[in-house]
Amino acid sequence: MTPANGPQRTCISCRQSRNQEQLIRYVVAPDGELVVDYRHRLPGRGAYTCLDLKCLQDAVERKQFQRSFRGRCCEADFAVLSAALTQAVEQKIVNLLGMGRKSGQVLSGSNAVIAALRQGSGLSLVVIARDISTAIAEKIEVLSARHHVHCRQLFSKDLLGQILGKGERSVVAVKAGTLADAILIELQRYKQLVREN
Repeated sequence: MTPANGPQRTCISCRQSRNQEQLIRYVVAPDGELVVDYRHRLPGRGAYTCLDLKCLQDAVERKQFQRSFRGRCCEADFAVLSAALTQAVEQKIVNLLGMGRKSGQVLSGSNAVIAALRQGSGLSLVVIARDISTAIAEKIEVLSARHHVHCRQLFSKDLLGQILGKGERSVVAVKAGTLADAILIELQRYKQLVREN
């Protein structure tokens, strides 16, 4: 359990209190639609669940959102909310990788990443496109494991290229540091959501 170092909120499903940043926030839009506020920035009263699709599903089934918002929100739809949550996590990863590009903390392209891995040049994370060739993916995964670098498959070559402002990119590596740590947290959250779906 993480020590309390910020505002505490309670999951409307399991009733556990946690640091607000560890929970998912939901708000009601002006039209009454329930919205995932992943970045905790939207105005208005919020309701919270754990980052656990079971908590979200239970909250929907037991009409906890309607209770929390005193009937001011439309009926919650688990499929819509879980898809919006997954999309929000994906977008956060995209944003963080974009920040890495701007701050010079990423390398891209299979040759550059393979060379950096072989030199042991302080990489913390490698992201491999889902549509990369199996042979190259395996080579990079083996090298990453040998040098204790986290390796995940995510996104398409086209999207990785767009994030980096380049043509298609099959591999992106992130140098060790706080940015890589933040991306790893989001990748773990994404993995949890996709596994639970």
